[in-house]
Amino acid sequence: MLRFGLALFLCLASLGLVTWPAVNAQAADLAGCLDPATVIGAGGDVSDQELAAAQGACAQLKQTTQDQKVLMRVNAAAATLAAEAKRRGKG
Repeated sequence: MLRFGLALFLCLASLGLVTWPAVNAQAADLAGCLDPATVIGAGGDVSDQELAAAQGACAQLKQTTQDQKVLMRVNAAAATLAAEAKRRGKG
């Protein structure tokens, strides 16, 4: 029984280590999409390069995410970024 418990623990630990880089990458993409939109929404300014990168990150997340709550946040951020790009004449 002890061996089974140890094997189960090691299996679960290895699965956690395998999925960590993917989760970390998605979190970075999420921040790249949401952070500039939050800055714009708060009245701050982002550069044209940051705006374009954020729009790209949002587009990537729209295609890859399957979590409806995350998708709702991404869509709201994408709308904010699109409105800012249109305001600047780049959309």
